[in-house]
Amino acid sequence: MNNTSNDNNTKRKAVDDVDDDDGVRNTTNDTMNTNTKNNTMNNKTNMEIEDEREAFKVARHYSERQNQTHLERNNSPIYNLRCLNNFVKSTLIQEVCLKGDRVMDLACGKGGDLKKFAIAEIGYYCGIDIALESVRRDAVQRYNRGNYQFPATFIAGDAFVHDLEDVLGEQVKGLFDIVSCQFAIHYSFSTETRARKAFENISKALRPGGHFVGTTVDSNVLVKNLRETDGLQFGNEVIEVTFDEKHSDKKFLPPGFGIEYSFTLEDAVTDCRESLVPFMTFKKLAEEYDLEIIRWTNFHEYVHELLKTPKEGKSKRIHELWLHLMQPPGGLNSEGERQVPRNADGQSLRYAVAVKPLHLNVDPALSDQEWEAAEYYTTFILRKKGDEANKSIVVGRRPSIPNAKRLDANDVLVLKGAA
Repeated sequence: MNNTSNDNNTKRKAVDDVDDDDGVRNTTNDTMNTNTKNNTMNNKTNMEIEDEREAFKVARHYSERQNQTHLERNNSPIYNLRCLNNFVKSTLIQEVCLKGDRVMDLACGKGGDLKKFAIAEIGYYCGIDIALESVRRDAVQRYNRGNYQFPATFIAGDAFVHDLEDVLGEQVKGLFDIVSCQFAIHYSFSTETRARKAFENISKALRPGGHFVGTTVDSNVLVKNLRETDGLQFGNEVIEVTFDEKHSDKKFLPPGFGIEYSFTLEDAVTDCRESLVPFMTFKKLAEEYDLEIIRWTNFHEYVHELLKTPKEGKSKRIHELWLHLMQPPGGLNSEGERQVPRNADGQSLRYAVAVKPLHLNVDPALSDQEWEAAEYYTTFILRKKGDEANKSIVVGRRPSIPNAKRLDANDVLVLKGAA
């Protein structure tokens, strides 16, 4: 497995709370007529046209899921996995964000990471997602309810298809300090064209020294599990991955675009089409678009890395966040027993050694199945190349940040293809 550690001197800001976006991209959709920007691409191949149709279907698939109540979320069989995803995303964001940063959130969904960015005290937020009503209704409502101090712009459209310079104008070049893409960049790897458009937009949007941060599938783990199973399907009680029959030889040649599989996560998605993200291809694309990888760390390694840090100073906040997120929901099964197997101390068996609570009355409750599912994902942080002189020039050309205000549906820019 490829793994690149971050600079230990990177700022880790205090984290006090997180929102409930958990890496499971749930959205809702209504069909409404709104001003739509026609931003087409010319000379598309049949494969690319079909791929855009598939992306549209995926967006509609997520759009049909209704919001869960807090009670439903607490009783979910993947409750603790969702908490773990929030822990990973929160700490990643705090690792790269500085006060006043301008952030682009690709595949922002319902805006569930808004509170994470608010804790980082960012200065401006731009959220983009292909799921129309997730943005126009849910994300806008969440932004307004939060009374956030930073202004926000929302765009409904596919950032893996549209050129964001056509959408936002030349000012988009170097406009952002951070680009975040959580649990979604793998959707761009269905074709080389989509992946290149994603990296082009990301690189163009970042200033020199800016960071691209996110989470995605760990293809090394998926391929390893595939080759260790007799058939084309593997997983456990909460997660299932099925490769197509055409991959029965279990050999994947570079560059590896369009290697798709069906993904099911209990209480979240069923038979959703996703694509592998081969590390070497990801790295090559990054280099072509002036991005250097400074972190590529599997979820298991990432969690253990953080929890091995001293429980003092800035790192103390990491442990406090862990305890805040990983408390069990307190649910019982039909026989009145705890849903998560425990040892004599009340800790999850998987975490009895790896994770030790700071307080005796708190016990991390991740099940073995959820912990196994977490290994299917990796974290990443990339840095846009460039020196301080170039950074100063680019930052100096930026437009000023407007004042924060309440938004409504008409403030959302809707692009062709939003579902």
